[in-house]
Amino acid sequence: MMVKLYTADRKFLTSRVLCAGDVILLASGGHGFEVIDDVSFIEVKQGPYVGEQEKVRFTANP
Repeated sequence: MMVKLYTADRKFLTSRVLCAGDVILLASGGHGFEVIDDVSFIEVKQGPYVGEQEKVRFTANP
């Protein structure tokens, strides 16, 4: 799975491929995931999560 990282003002920063056993902590800015192979993962979010209205969509596609 590829993770794309963005700054807090929505500018593309970098991307990295995550492999089996990798861990990522997303503390600030934005992120997006691209599935490049079969994948299973666990996502843990710090609550409360108020749903879709909390999300900000990034339209950049490097």
